[in-house]
Amino acid sequence: MVLATRQNVQKVLKNFNKKEGVIVVKGKELKERDDTDVEVDFRQESSFYYLTGCAEPGFSVVIDVATERIQLIAPPVNPDDVVWMGYPDSLETLQTKYDVDEAIYSTELDARLKTASVVYTIPHFNVTLNEDVKVASEEDNKALYAAICEARIIKADWEIDVMRKANKISSDAHIKVMEACTTGINEADLYAIFLNESNRHGAFFQSYMPIFGSGMNAATLHYNKNNASIENPTDMILVDAGCEYNYYASDITRTFPVGGKFTEEAATIYSIVLDMQKACIAELKSGAKWEDIHTTALEVAAEGLIKTGILVGEKQELLDKDVVAAFFPHGIGHMIGIDVHDVPKYCTSVERIDRPSYRYLRMRRTLAANNVVTVEPGIYFCEFMIDPVVKDEKTSKYINKEMLNKYKSVGGIRIEDNLVITEDGSYNLTTVPKEINEIEAIMEEASSKKRKLD
Repeated sequence: MVLATRQNVQKVLKNFNKKEGVIVVKGKELKERDDTDVEVDFRQESSFYYLTGCAEPGFSVVIDVATERIQLIAPPVNPDDVVWMGYPDSLETLQTKYDVDEAIYSTELDARLKTASVVYTIPHFNVTLNEDVKVASEEDNKALYAAICEARIIKADWEIDVMRKANKISSDAHIKVMEACTTGINEADLYAIFLNESNRHGAFFQSYMPIFGSGMNAATLHYNKNNASIENPTDMILVDAGCEYNYYASDITRTFPVGGKFTEEAATIYSIVLDMQKACIAELKSGAKWEDIHTTALEVAAEGLIKTGILVGEKQELLDKDVVAAFFPHGIGHMIGIDVHDVPKYCTSVERIDRPSYRYLRMRRTLAANNVVTVEPGIYFCEFMIDPVVKDEKTSKYINKEMLNKYKSVGGIRIEDNLVITEDGSYNLTTVPKEINEIEAIMEEASSKKRKLD
């Protein structure tokens, strides 16, 4: 199937609002490990893939701003490469394989660019141009990057379909992990199950380094050692993992009990996090401000932690003093697409809010229809984050140490889904069950089948 990437090019050109010249975007080269001839896993540059759908190394693209003509620039045929890798696609095949007007070899690129009135490139790309080429100003190149980013964060229907597939594969893999979880295994065993389920459905790459954190490992936000023994049936295990399918990411987190039954303490904290997520999802729609949704998560977290007795005081005072950030230190989520943190340099380019409760927001934007975002609240009992608040005489009064110790063994809880923004709401691409009774039912059924086999 030929991806409809010409639509993406047209969106970029509309955002760019220039009348003449050409755009040059360079794809990635195949690299080898230091001092070896062993290739590093190849992953195409995201914006280049967005414009071409080409996942092959050594390619570039030239886009004529005035005519919207798209030329795919292929590396010349190297006889040595043919011996080892086989003969590459012909120019005619490339033209039909991708949504482009023409394919030419890179040996013709300089001559093509010399005829252009101006050549635009993405600022952070290392594109070497002949001295005879008229290069655009830094300001115009930054405008090009902004135009690409604005296009990328508004997903086409076909892009959402690919992301739905990635979510389906990952959701099913999460369920397989829940079913396999038991005492006496290792985090690595569950990690391997997730990778196997992804691979056998054609998703050979993960969107990021997966997180399989059991017990107190779940309190580390990006724990990725994934190699601890799982021995305690009452421990919670946090699984943050999502495959990449046809270059589009999924990013899903579920937290569940090793032994299949939530303890009272785990159920209490889990329910707070689920309430946080539901409240935030209810506010998603075109026109909603992302930081307002994050504030909702903070407010629900404060209410829940006060109710449990962990936090003491008035909700607004706790929020004003940023006490809740000791338990919920990260942002509520991020854009997702070809990159798991979609267009991160762009979405974080505005000024950050310099407060503990907000400084790790991955974007400050007003949402628009066909944005795809994650909503991933969490509560963590990380001593590194909590101890300074407990020891500070200005904030220690807000924390009940006895109740804190009661819940500390929960470790960390996070729940994360991928949602598409609509004009009046959102819809969820993630299908993994997340209600306590649903999770317990999945794990009980799997356990029952194992007992019958034994």
